[in-house]
Parts: sequence; structure tokens; C-alpha cells
Amino acid sequence: MPFVGGHEGAGVVVAKGDLVQGWEIGDHAGIKWLNGSCLTCEFCKNADESVCPDALLSGYTVDGSFQQYAIGKAAHTTKIPKNVPLDAVAPVLCAGVTVYKGLKESGARPGQTVAIVGAGGGLGSLAQQYAKAMGLRVIAIDGGDEKKTFCESMGAE
Repeated sequence: MPFVGGHEGAGVVVAKGDLVQGWEIGDHAGIKWLNGSCLTCEFCKNADESVCPDALLSGYTVDGSFQQYAIGKAAHTTKIPKNVPLDAVAPVLCAGVTVYKGLKESGARPGQTVAIVGAGGGLGSLAQQYAKAMGLRVIAIDGGDEKKTFCESMGAE
């Protein structure tokens, strides 16, 4: 394997480059799948940085977060409040970003309805939570009584 795997990394800033602004040693940070892009191409300008020809992808085109120390580009690293447990926030850095972008791109507005396929799974349960927080009515689509009960407990129909 040419690169260290891993994305959804969360940790504490222990060093930073001289030109980095807005970050301090001791800040909590998250490294997502997208760890860098040019920020100037049409993809980047249209919030599609993950398909930028120069995209840096954690664990795929650059070393990822399955190591004691990982490098994140400041412009693509997420600041995490210090009161949020790092292990709890890590899934939001990929799965959470994925479903959030989908909901935002859908154009759904508060009071409207969204259907979430696979609503009882990992991505689906995050999508339900985001959708409810965005004021959306959620129709959950999944199989089995356990998942139905789970989705209903989260406020889905």
C-alpha cells in the first residue's frame, strides 16, 4: 500500500505551518476524505472540490489518519469544539458530510418532505438527524421491524 489509510480523523493540533491562520496549537481538528484541492477550478468554485483534478484524498492520494500524527490542509480541515468527544465526531467528517451535502443539494426547505432510503443504517440515521435539524419532514425507507422502530424513534414517518 503506497499510502497510510484512513479518513474521518479527529485529533489535536500539535504543529502548524508558518503561514497557517485561524488555527492554534491545542485546537481540535478533523480531517475529512477531502484533504486538499486547488480551490480555483470550476469544480472547486461550485462546491464540488472532491472531483477537483488536484484533489488530495485522505488515505487514497495522500497519507490518511490511521497514524499517530496526520497532516491536514488548513483550508480543508474542520475545527471541532473542544467539548465534543473526538471519537464521537469522527463519523461526521465523512458520512455526515456526505448526507449533509446531499440534503443541501436537494434544495429541500424547512417544512418540505424528504425520503431517505436506508434510513435505519449508518448514513441514513445521520441523514435523518440532519433533515430533522433542517426542519424537514422525513419519510424513512428501510426494511424490518427493528429499523422501523429505530426510524420512528428518531421522528421519521
